[in-house]
Amino acid sequence: MVKKKYIAPNLITAGNMFLGYLSITESIKGNYKMAIWFILLAMVCDGLDGKTARKLDAFSEFGKEFDSFCDAVSFGLAPSMLIYAILTKNVPGSPFIVPVSFLYALCGVMRLVKFNIINVASSEKGDFSGMPIPNAAAMVVSYIMICEIINQKFGLQLFRINIFIAVSVISASLMVSTIPFKTPDKTFSFIPKKLALIIILGLLVSMYWTLDYSVFIISYTYVLLNILLYFYNRFGSENINDTVDEFVEIEEIDENEEKGE
Repeated sequence: MVKKKYIAPNLITAGNMFLGYLSITESIKGNYKMAIWFILLAMVCDGLDGKTARKLDAFSEFGKEFDSFCDAVSFGLAPSMLIYAILTKNVPGSPFIVPVSFLYALCGVMRLVKFNIINVASSEKGDFSGMPIPNAAAMVVSYIMICEIINQKFGLQLFRINIFIAVSVISASLMVSTIPFKTPDKTFSFIPKKLALIIILGLLVSMYWTLDYSVFIISYTYVLLNILLYFYNRFGSENINDTVDEFVEIEEIDENEEKGE
């Protein structure tokens, strides 16, 4: 018999998958705006199921696997179908349509498999190896959103199919990369918690007007900060260590010369 504490988080996870399924149906119909909204709502469910599980101490291997399968639908297949539909509309007959859209889905599933292999069900949220799949979906849909809103408000046509393909491929590649990505709260830890709460509340209150901008800004800033931190840790810190070692060697030489050695 299933314990009651597991019901709520798993129902929310199922809602995540249902919204991803609805997004796929809307992409098939050519209703891209609704397809994007369903993916964004699935992200809300994806955040809530984890918080609910932590609140109820309802972690299990089943819940972890179930969450990953649902994420594969909502943030893997749903964005992949959206990519396929948009490419088919803008560049019909292009040989890149299937490879680009399938690549995103494939990398998304591989990302989730890797996550499940190296992680166990726990209330502790560790850092990620590769970009989390919800942020990959956010990168794809927010590019469409920001181009659409700028076109509506300012009459500027920023959407370029080549850029859209690049965003899709880059987001797919980052998911299966070995670049470490910190959790969002660690990535944006430079923002004071009190100020962060005000920002979140402000976004929620003005969601209708700011969502198109905020999803784009947050998702791409998250990627940029983690990539910069990765290159700094890999190359910048080595240069600092080399400089320190050289300084120590010079000091030792000076000391030996003073001693007459």
